[in-house]
Amino acid sequence: MELPDVLDLPVGRLRSVEPADWRLDHALSRVPDVPQWTYYPAEVSEAEARARIARSIEQRVDGRGGRFVAELEGRPVGTIGVSVRVDGPHLYYAFLPEGRGRGLATSAVRALTSWAVAHGAPRVHARTMLGNAASERVLERSSFVPVGVEVEPGGVTLTRWVTRP
Repeated sequence: MELPDVLDLPVGRLRSVEPADWRLDHALSRVPDVPQWTYYPAEVSEAEARARIARSIEQRVDGRGGRFVAELEGRPVGTIGVSVRVDGPHLYYAFLPEGRGRGLATSAVRALTSWAVAHGAPRVHARTMLGNAASERVLERSSFVPVGVEVEPGGVTLTRWVTRP
């Protein structure tokens, strides 16, 4: 699945990550609720942030998915990505506080979901950590429905979501 480089949204736009986006990764790791509700590690170093971005770029080159930077008025305020898995594409995202509450996350999820379906995915998947009400609302507004709960090793409880058929 070859991802586009840019997706224009009703609110903002998405563009593929670039090496300089390590600063955004670094900033996201310092927002207390990002590591709480996502797999972002807390307080990553510059080197770790650069390595995370490099892996995202490699994932895109290898056709395994990749990440986008969500921009609002030209400023990077979050990331959204897609992983290509056996059961279909899986979305994941995280936003800085200044990128929230303006419809950008919902627009980004809808855009990537529409793109994936237009390119042959019968369904798109997402997972939220139990209790992440803000992310659940984004998925609900984007035509996802919860389909189950799972507990990962280590005790993290997740709600599984898929797009409506």
